[in-house]
Amino acid sequence: MGYFDEDAQEMLEVYLMEAKQLTEQLGAVLLETEKKNAFTGEDIHNIFRIMHTLKSSSAMMGLKGLSSLAHTMEDLFSWFREQQEGIEQAETELFDLLYAFSDYIEDEMKCMVLAGYEPGDTSVLEAGAKDYLKKISSEQVCGEIKEQKSAGEEDDRPREMLEKPGVIVRIRLEEGCRMENIRAFMVVRQITGLCTELETLPANLESAQSEAEQIAEHGVFIRFQSEHKEQVMDILRGGLFVAQCEILKENTAAGKKEPEPAAPAAASNPENDFLNVRSDRLDRLQNLAREMIIQMMSLEAQLEENGMSDLKEGTAHQINRLISEVERTVMEMRMVPVERIVPKVRRILRDICRDEKKEVDFKASCGDIEADKSVVEYISEALLHLIRNAVDHGIEPPEERIAAGKDPKGKIEFNVESTVGEVLITISDDGRGISQDKILEKSRSMGILSKPEEEYSRQEIMDLLLHPGFTTKDVVTEYSGRGVGLDVVKNVLENAGGNLYIESETGKGSTFTLVVPLTLATMECIRFRVGEYRFSIPARYVFRFLEYGKNRQNIQEINGRNYILFEERMVPLVDLRKFYSLGGETPDTAAIVYAKGTEKEGCLLVDSMYEQKRIVIKQLPALFGVDFRRKTGASGMSIMGSGKICTALDLEILFDLYERGNIWR
Repeated sequence: MGYFDEDAQEMLEVYLMEAKQLTEQLGAVLLETEKKNAFTGEDIHNIFRIMHTLKSSSAMMGLKGLSSLAHTMEDLFSWFREQQEGIEQAETELFDLLYAFSDYIEDEMKCMVLAGYEPGDTSVLEAGAKDYLKKISSEQVCGEIKEQKSAGEEDDRPREMLEKPGVIVRIRLEEGCRMENIRAFMVVRQITGLCTELETLPANLESAQSEAEQIAEHGVFIRFQSEHKEQVMDILRGGLFVAQCEILKENTAAGKKEPEPAAPAAASNPENDFLNVRSDRLDRLQNLAREMIIQMMSLEAQLEENGMSDLKEGTAHQINRLISEVERTVMEMRMVPVERIVPKVRRILRDICRDEKKEVDFKASCGDIEADKSVVEYISEALLHLIRNAVDHGIEPPEERIAAGKDPKGKIEFNVESTVGEVLITISDDGRGISQDKILEKSRSMGILSKPEEEYSRQEIMDLLLHPGFTTKDVVTEYSGRGVGLDVVKNVLENAGGNLYIESETGKGSTFTLVVPLTLATMECIRFRVGEYRFSIPARYVFRFLEYGKNRQNIQEINGRNYILFEERMVPLVDLRKFYSLGGETPDTAAIVYAKGTEKEGCLLVDSMYEQKRIVIKQLPALFGVDFRRKTGASGMSIMGSGKICTALDLEILFDLYERGNIWR
């Protein structure tokens, strides 16, 4: 039997989910506060609430050490709350203490799911927190603080309400409970049936979302008349999230009024509009939706084959529409903001800069862009490696930057853009850049050059950085020097169906661009045939269809490769029959497909078109090898309604291979 008893084991999943959310909130607060080197009153209250919740839930799970540590941290921020409204100049020691606390909990959460889990030692952290609290409470050396509110602050009680008949009450809610107007509305609703007259300030609590901040600061004022005063007061005092309930004034009614009808109950609690769902259940739902799409395509093909077009256009069409709606809904459920990875990036940047003794100004611009949860996880893993590289390889030490006429503080920018069906992410720095000569020198020593050095283009030289084990650093550090960074990024992006592009200028910096699809579930694709083989490409890349017969005169051979004149410029024309050695002759009725990706453009020569359809693309099996996609331009497979395999093409890689003359055999 593990550390947790049977009851605690049942609650572990909920505990871990809650603790993860709390640590994420703590991390976000820390990164923002460290950026401005100050804590607002709200920041202090938020951290106090996080520690209070972790203390209680950890005690419930039998994690005495963790609960005690959280209690000590709670005491620390309770002191800050009582003494001041904010910290204008926070000490590094305070940030280190909070980050150490966050790291400890995250490490513990990873271990709690293991069979042989035993809680880690908290004594060092707890002693550090107690010593810090003792120091600031006795010496008052925690930095300059904001002035407390003056004692002569104006009375915030509503004078007009205080003059009306009835009992006037003010209730204050627990700090950090959020949705204060809804919390107050739920409390007031419980006393509606007991009151002959009822008034609140702010009014219309259920829709007064803009008043939530005012409620948090000043509370809610309630005036009521009732024959059951004590019962009403008991309900108010015992209300959920009610921290304080006080009677401000009690006025005798001048005359008895007819009871007013009770206010209608809210249709639903807004809290019930949100539900935490395990991600593995969403994964299963997504897989089921994908399988339904595949089976539906098979059914449509069989109905067509058996001449049952009426059934295909009728009932089968409606079922197909419903399946598509289910798939779209599941896809929307899995969408998460790309911005959620920024705190993790900021944290790793903070640690690296501190260890490397470098200064970096980090700017992130993500907007409201969302992507599939799996895609965001892939992006997160890739970005951590790119950030390490940017700081360790790119950004120079302050003295080197000053000597080069640069600002001693380096700059790293993280930008996210959304195009049709894709997310475009760039990480750029103003560091020393990447030396092409150094790349070639290292490649020569590793024996990975496949042609004379002078024949390598700028982009081909940069692509050498993606070779496994490649590094331009001679000394191995905690963050680089082993040659696994960019190779890992390449593999991660290939698993996500994306691509990586590198631009760099010596002395000015580097830019890494990641292009990934918004979702990995299904994709709108154009499918076509070449001989007995089927291929597909993303529909978002396709811009024009041309007749082969009418455009033969525009095709020219240049350096052994075909190009076609398109809109007054020559673009590559890839004959897939020749490129993949499929055999046979191109028919006169063949079609030319003009497609344009993020970096490359060109045309494909195909025998005939099938259709545009949303299809399920499966990843290539591992037995094909890690570089199969880069060597062939094939990125995945899908199943057609007839049961035949359709190869998904990566146009960026395909056009690049064709232009290099590296035709696959």
